[in-house]
Amino acid sequence: MHFCIEGGEMILVYEYATRGSLDRYLSDAATLTWIQRLRICVGTARALHFLHDPKETAHLVLHRDIKSANILLDDNWTAKVSDFGLAKHGPANQMHTYLVSHGVGTPGYCDPLYMEFGFLSKESDVYSFGVVLFEVLCGRLCCEHHNYELTKILVPMWRQCFNEENLDNIILPGLREQMDLGSLKSYSNIAYQCVKKAREERPMMAKILEELELSLAQQELFEGGDVSADEVTSRS
Repeated sequence: MHFCIEGGEMILVYEYATRGSLDRYLSDAATLTWIQRLRICVGTARALHFLHDPKETAHLVLHRDIKSANILLDDNWTAKVSDFGLAKHGPANQMHTYLVSHGVGTPGYCDPLYMEFGFLSKESDVYSFGVVLFEVLCGRLCCEHHNYELTKILVPMWRQCFNEENLDNIILPGLREQMDLGSLKSYSNIAYQCVKKAREERPMMAKILEELELSLAQQELFEGGDVSADEVTSRS
């Protein structure tokens, strides 16, 4: 909303997000329902699509630190992507853009290929967003800590559960019974694609947004009537 540069002080003024950050609500299936979670994910995907594929501008923006703690929520649970302190600019209107950069970000969320080789791309943000999608589904942060030290990153386990069709083992209790089956399928498929190890197998934000909007539409149809979205699809 505002900025100030005075001497050595540089200040950014953001819109006040009354509900704080997404990570505070991950484990609460009653306060943050499945359909609310989908709307937050769709809003975040729209923001990242805007950053990655700008219109009539010379630069795209790579965030480099997408995580649930950097997704803020207002009174209406509208998602606000925040904290651009690590962001990088790159040339726009290109399918693949690579920048050579020292690997930074938050452990667990950061693209392992970026951390290892220093090649930053849109797919690096996609990986981080995929981790957030799994956090939203599982109701927990992607990392475990002991005595303030990182002890485990859960992303490999989440990938394995998807591959073995054991998502019910990791979905937040209390959330599964709210879900339309088609909505869960669309959501989990795109979340898994985002966290694939091979960068070229990860989707672009336009595709991610499309799939999340489909998942939301299926859930809205499910909650709006007695027939589930996948039943409607099978009959059409």
